[in-house]
Amino acid sequence: MRTLRFILSEYRANFRWLVIGLSALILGTLCQAAIPIFIKLAVDSASPTGVPIETGLSAWLAHTLMPWRPNDNEAFVAVALGTAGGIAAVMGVFTFLKRYYLVRISRRSEYALKKQLYGSMQNLPADYYNTTRSGAIMSLLTSDIENVRMMIGPAVMYLGGTVVMFPAAMSVMLSLNVTLTLLAMVPLVGLTLSTIWFNPRVRRYTTKGQEDLAELSARAQENFAGARVVKAFSREAFEVAELDRLGRRYLHNKIGAARNQSMFQASIWGFSGLGVLIILYFGALEISRGNFSAGDLAAFMMYNLNLYWPMIALGWVTMLFVRAEASLKRLHDLGDIAPDVSRVPGGAPAATIAGEIAFRGVSHQYTPQGPLVLRDISFVVPAGKTLAIVGPVGCGKSTVANLLLRLYPVTQGEILVDGKPIQTYDALALRGHIGYVPQDSFLFSDTIANNIALGLDPQDPQRDTLVRQSAQAAEFEPEIATLPKGYDTMLGERGVNLSGGQKQRAAIARALARKPAILVLDDCLSAIDTDTEERILRNLKQYSQSITTVIIAQRVSSVQHADEILVLDEGRIVQRGTDAQLRKSGGLYADMARRQELAAELT
Repeated sequence: MRTLRFILSEYRANFRWLVIGLSALILGTLCQAAIPIFIKLAVDSASPTGVPIETGLSAWLAHTLMPWRPNDNEAFVAVALGTAGGIAAVMGVFTFLKRYYLVRISRRSEYALKKQLYGSMQNLPADYYNTTRSGAIMSLLTSDIENVRMMIGPAVMYLGGTVVMFPAAMSVMLSLNVTLTLLAMVPLVGLTLSTIWFNPRVRRYTTKGQEDLAELSARAQENFAGARVVKAFSREAFEVAELDRLGRRYLHNKIGAARNQSMFQASIWGFSGLGVLIILYFGALEISRGNFSAGDLAAFMMYNLNLYWPMIALGWVTMLFVRAEASLKRLHDLGDIAPDVSRVPGGAPAATIAGEIAFRGVSHQYTPQGPLVLRDISFVVPAGKTLAIVGPVGCGKSTVANLLLRLYPVTQGEILVDGKPIQTYDALALRGHIGYVPQDSFLFSDTIANNIALGLDPQDPQRDTLVRQSAQAAEFEPEIATLPKGYDTMLGERGVNLSGGQKQRAAIARALARKPAILVLDDCLSAIDTDTEERILRNLKQYSQSITTVIIAQRVSSVQHADEILVLDEGRIVQRGTDAQLRKSGGLYADMARRQELAAELT
């Protein structure tokens, strides 16, 4: 029912095109059904006895469609064939209109579906992308939507042709000869049984092939994106073998589908050939008895062949509907996922933010059954001050940034910005005041300037100035100057043609360019040498004097200048204070500082 409702909703949205397309389909199919009548008349007129049978549906149609009939048989042959040619030309026009408008609906639906799906994906929670492979997402956007498109357009088009052609052809055939019509139906029954037998097998192999293709695509995409890692660990042979394993499975299913399709095609030709033999044999007997004419036999043959394609199309259409139903289910399942809470409309627009941050008794777990990654975290960062968060790996540092950005809802406690709970702000407006530099400095395949200006209005007259100022603050401009086209240098996928430190500096410049009220740096200096790190931190202190800054770091050298430092361990705040206070009091922070300074001396 969900599939039917979807189809009807798409047709309601394109009702005018549907009326034109279906009207053309019906008229074109009726033209196709009329052509054999004039072939019959032409053949009979060319025979020595002329047109022997003047009764029945075909004779009535002939008189109706061709009221003027010349007495000369040769002239009549020319008129009948000319009429058939004219009807064929009209049928061609209707066929164009049918295909254009019905396929147009399916293409418009495809566009709308992709736009809607892409928009929905922007609202999905971060957990979805953490647990779903990109290949599966691309499969939804490509093959699944293509299956739906084929159902809305081609499937309905061919189904409509079957519904009109079958009764039209059967009516004329029965008017010509009931016995021969019943005999001609025997191969059609066999074709129907063949369709019922082979279509589920083709569908099963095709579905498995689609799943294999999604896995292949995901594997190949990961391999290309991680090409450096593959080469660094000499994994080329393993990756080739793994792709070969997946490819063989894909090949097995595609060959299985091709085998069943080939056998189905063979059965089509076999049954259609049997139908021709039956008609020729029994038709010849009827002619010898005077119950049939040569023209009747010619028309009968054409109608019989016209019935085979509708029966074949019926099986194909059934397969398309089943595949589309499965694809629609996957698309609807995606739509049933609860959106990111921050994307739910509502909240204050947050036109200006001073930047004060407060966490009050915040505890968090990513899943209801999962462990608490933060436990009773409380702190206040006055506007314009700098807070640093340090601690061992997995202690919950990045979770603080994720919660502040509203990437996840808080499990317990509350977070306030300028004294107001963050859920009372419009999420997009709130994020517009936050500059964020994640651990993974993701860059797009675009110019360096466009990557830095990601959060800026393209029409902003200060855009170029802000890009250069932020690049200078991030100590990135000297490196940009060495690149072939400077700021206009195109980056490879994920910024692959930059070093890790360069990508981090580009990400820092991107966050600074939008002049945020709050700046969150999530361990984004780890790939930068200590001298450059010192210069960047000095620049940041000058550049962000009125910006509230949260620095999450592994290195103690990155947080020494902070107004307050929080030390996390197993999701709890175990120490807090300035760098001098924490070094003096000992504990985890002092141990981290000693180890890192000793490691720096040894290198």
